Amino acid sequence: MHFMKKKKELTLRFKSRKGSSVLLPLGYYICGYVTCYLSIGNIYFSPFIIDTTYDPHVASSVVKDVEQSSPAVERRAGGMILPFERTELREYIPGHFSDAYTYFHHYLHHFDKTSPLAPTDFNDLPLLHIWPNYFEAYHNHWQRYRGKDVTFMEIGVQSGGKIPLLRNYFGSGFTYIGIDINPSTKMFDGADWINIEIGNSEDPAFWKEMRAKYPKVDLFLDDGGHTMKQQRIAIEEMLPHVQSDGVYMCEDLSTSWSPKFGGYKFKDSRNEVFMRDTMVGLVHRSLDWLNAAWIPGHPETDNINDPELENYWPEDQWWKKFASSVKHIHYYNQVVVYEKGHVGKLFATKTVGASIPYDASGEHKKVDWSSVMGHLNAELTKVEM
Repeated sequence: MHFMKKKKELTLRFKSRKGSSVLLPLGYYICGYVTCYLSIGNIYFSPFIIDTTYDPHVASSVVKDVEQSSPAVERRAGGMILPFERTELREYIPGHFSDAYTYFHHYLHHFDKTSPLAPTDFNDLPLLHIWPNYFEAYHNHWQRYRGKDVTFMEIGVQSGGKIPLLRNYFGSGFTYIGIDINPSTKMFDGADWINIEIGNSEDPAFWKEMRAKYPKVDLFLDDGGHTMKQQRIAIEEMLPHVQSDGVYMCEDLSTSWSPKFGGYKFKDSRNEVFMRDTMVGLVHRSLDWLNAAWIPGHPETDNINDPELENYWPEDQWWKKFASSVKHIHYYNQVVVYEKGHVGKLFATKTVGASIPYDASGEHKKVDWSSVMGHLNAELTKVEM
């Protein structure tokens, strides 16, 4: 896909799989935020984003950016921001704004019941009940799977509202596995890319069955019953099962403070019972597991195999599976994200070059930064990244 400027009109040119091309006029300086996946005959378009609102300031900026032909700029001109990128403050539903306007915000912008754009003739669209503050976490940690074959497992199908949202976001390679205790949710099991399983998320035997039936899970989202037992059992049973480069996400952590869900109001990490029994308490402990190599007290040596760590968390025997597979923990309001990946031995190293002692050692010759940066750039261009 590339952009062309013709007078004051922008046009997108797409190539089909057979090599022919199609021009798609975007109107006058159209840019922005509606994601769609189109298949017209043999012409296939990857998910992209369009907004039919006209903003002359954005428009002139986009045209200037397009003329610069930067791939990163073109991605943003198409509307899909990069993970952790910020945007101008933008209203997505009346009275609510975001400074990281994503595809998910625009979905609400169009379909929220309070939106002036909400269609009145779309009664078969499954209803979505959601906290919009989760959207940044979604995009930051799922964006890299867009346009790829991805298996997504979710606890909590409810009214099925996330299914079209996610299919449109990820594209045709998206497979959805929904877990729910309500047999009525089987109504959504009507496509070859959707699987609905009925079961109890606090039952380890059920998860054993799911692991056997679905050996590959890239992304896991716990949006289920939100009780402490359900959340804690689900993560212990399924985080190790998620692919080695996948993502495990649990939302609605506010229930850790709700007695209705087994939580404790007006308690926090200073309370022993709260730390022991709640999902938020487990999240706090997982921060220690991530840094387990340093608990033996040697800050310059990876001590993950210290024998004294073996039973350091007797109530959480799976901590070592966690420590050997989780690279990052991201904590948002009501959401925790565990990013899995290669966890190698931790070490510190040094580059070539001059050094000075840690203590003051008198005056030194000023660094010639023009020389340093010139030499640095010359060296780095010798080998492709």
